[in-house]
Amino acid sequence: MKKSLLFLLFIFNTFLSSAQTGSIEVSSGGFSFIPAFTSREPNLILNAGTNPQRKLSGHIMYMVRLKSLTPTGIILISRYKLINKKFKAIAGLHLPAMQVSENYQVTSIFGQELTLSYPLTNNVLMGAFFLNGRGRNNDFKATFSSVHANYHKNKWNFLTQMYYLDLGDLTGVAETISYDINSHFQAKAFVNFTPKDQFFISTVGLKYSL
Repeated sequence: MKKSLLFLLFIFNTFLSSAQTGSIEVSSGGFSFIPAFTSREPNLILNAGTNPQRKLSGHIMYMVRLKSLTPTGIILISRYKLINKKFKAIAGLHLPAMQVSENYQVTSIFGQELTLSYPLTNNVLMGAFFLNGRGRNNDFKATFSSVHANYHKNKWNFLTQMYYLDLGDLTGVAETISYDINSHFQAKAFVNFTPKDQFFISTVGLKYSL
């Protein structure tokens, strides 16, 4: 398993050297495309990508546990703009998403995503997100769907999500609030609540964009 991780780290470093966008975030929790799966464990989150304005783009996310400095996960994503007008539709493939335990056990999940968005006003963007994932070396199988509203005003940004996850028949709400300190630094806060299991989590973070 450690050899697999070294190979993935090599891919990350290679990708980072040619990346056109990137960020580093220190967070009191982790990150997940499915809010209910957000970790309470402090993480360092590294992002890198090719030019997002192009029709086809590549992205990588690498997460590290701050306590032990061991990897949490690595996600490789390829995205393609199906529709790139006022209404946007972007399809993506997770090739794959890797989750890493503290004893270096690696589980991998291949996923497909679809993001839809439409601006209602200059400050309000409405959208939907769909994600289907299936484990390669595990029995994970889930479909996630959400609708969201994004409100941006001056240096503030508010992202509100309502979602459904067929794994466990979960519904939930999540809110991400961010504030642009300057052109590089952004403060972030995130909360999630799933009524069925009364699961609540909140995180705070500081993000630096290159």
